[in-house]
Amino acid sequence: MSPRKKQTNNKNTEPKDSKPNFIIVGLAFAFFIIGIHQSMTVGFEYSYWIFMLSISLLLLQRYLKQKNKTEDRSK
Repeated sequence: MSPRKKQTNNKNTEPKDSKPNFIIVGLAFAFFIIGIHQSMTVGFEYSYWIFMLSISLLLLQRYLKQKNKTEDRSK
């Protein structure tokens, strides 16, 4: 006799929008590195907007993550 396999639900434990979050974090990291490079070459005052864009993307990612958590709780 062959052993019976347990049936498991293959539900992802990751949020349903993990790809956009990963892309947002990747872009934030890339802009941060570009900002560091620009601040060393031309100065911080000319690369300030790049750092702000990086921080804005991180805040957007956090907002979307919190929004997904509250939507999951309401279901």
